[in-house]
Amino acid sequence: MRLVDFVLLPLTGALIGWITNVLAIRLLFRPRFPLRLWPLPFTLQGVIPRRREELAANVADIVAEQLFSVDELTERLDLPRLQAEVEQTVKEAVRQWCAAKLTFLPGGLRHYFSDVLRDVAAAEVARQFPAMARSFFVQMRAQVDIRTVVREKINAFDLEEVEVLVKQVARRELAQIEWLGAVFGFLIGVFQALCLRLLGQA
Repeated sequence: MRLVDFVLLPLTGALIGWITNVLAIRLLFRPRFPLRLWPLPFTLQGVIPRRREELAANVADIVAEQLFSVDELTERLDLPRLQAEVEQTVKEAVRQWCAAKLTFLPGGLRHYFSDVLRDVAAAEVARQFPAMARSFFVQMRAQVDIRTVVREKINAFDLEEVEVLVKQVARRELAQIEWLGAVFGFLIGVFQALCLRLLGQA
């Protein structure tokens, strides 16, 4: 057993381990379309492109069931604040309407009618707002399917953009995985060299 084997085998193992993990990470995203490797009895395709629909459905289920729902969103709304904002919006809309439509009235009379209509309309909208909000939320719950929205959004992502995004977010972790392959390969090479040394002495 030569001393060079204690250098060559660990370095070769490190190189093989690093290349293997680099390829494994690349194969998460590529090839994007099924690739037939004749004469092998299967097609090669990246995990994410192949399982895209399944991943989208699972993520949609998690988002809808565990992260948030329409009911939870409605519970978090500040209804009094919304009511006040709607009331102010109605007042401004009535004021502008009166300024545009009641030009035939004298200024003082126009302002009087404008103030009366503004206050009456705003008060009525404010009174009806809780019922309108409840009706709106009922319709929203009936019409908005969080699962469908999330699934369609994920399926609409360009696979190249997904790959770039994942690599940007997890750059450090992916690099660690690659170098971890080199470390394990190096240790396996050392183990092989030791085994050869022991067998050579036997």
